[in-house]
Amino acid sequence: PAKGAGDIRVIGKLKAVHEARLAFKVSGLVKAVHVDTGDRVSKGQVLAELDLKEVNSQTVQSRASLDKALRDLERAKQLVKSGAAPQQRADDAATAVDVARAGLDSTSFNQGLARIIAAEDGIILARLVEAGEIIGTGTPVLIFGDLSGNFLARAGLSDRDVARVALGDKARLTLDAAPDVTLTGTITRIAAMSDQRTGTFDVEITIDSHPATVASGLVTNIAISASSPGPDAGKLAIPIAAVLEAHGADGFVYVYDPPSSTARRRRVALGAIKGDMITIVAGISAMDKVITQGAAYLRDGNKVQIAGPGFQSK
Repeated sequence: PAKGAGDIRVIGKLKAVHEARLAFKVSGLVKAVHVDTGDRVSKGQVLAELDLKEVNSQTVQSRASLDKALRDLERAKQLVKSGAAPQQRADDAATAVDVARAGLDSTSFNQGLARIIAAEDGIILARLVEAGEIIGTGTPVLIFGDLSGNFLARAGLSDRDVARVALGDKARLTLDAAPDVTLTGTITRIAAMSDQRTGTFDVEITIDSHPATVASGLVTNIAISASSPGPDAGKLAIPIAAVLEAHGADGFVYVYDPPSSTARRRRVALGAIKGDMITIVAGISAMDKVITQGAAYLRDGNKVQIAGPGFQSK
């Protein structure tokens, strides 16, 4: 039977569980970016900062506006006390003080957010801007990942495949960058709607554990053990190299006929490809011996000899 024929195989990408796109709250000229991709940073470390000339001038202006509003309020109170002005004038002056104080609070707050400071220990996954660039409010400057060591994999499944999976399904992951590493994980999130661009449904697989060499952004080959069996579950699978003259869902293979010691050409119906194996829908049985090596050089009825461990060429 096809090993893992019921598995869903898809390409995904690893990412740190806790990733954040760090940005300035205000727009302005980038004065300095103190870190680069791959740098480890500590909680409280200044990562990037804007040129504060514009923000500082706004703060000075707001403070001056508040001072003027306070003076106007005192004059209004004196005029009301002497009867030279109605109470409404003092009330309006008090409102102007509240507005000016709120403006100063806002500019002071923005002044504090003209720097990006690490909220915890972590690593810089990407640096997106350089010093001297003018950026808008909320423009990502750095991508930050914490050092908890937790990773997850994201992949897009077709509607046919997403209907077969459920939260808690297990998955195996291999990496092109580290062929000897095999990871295991569990599906912890399934998107409720498809991506408008690709039409696929995003799934997230939380990795159980991983070696220190695993990094965010690595491409991974994922095999999901789906809750619902696939249409190829229980079918036979043979190496793709054994299939000849494949056209659409049909192809040919050579099977070994023991009584005559010959190769017999057999038409087969092809199923899904799983790595270097292909499922066979019909045409051969589990008892047939499919010829894989040298099949392209055979003709129907050619004599063949099985080469086992003790075989010696004559």
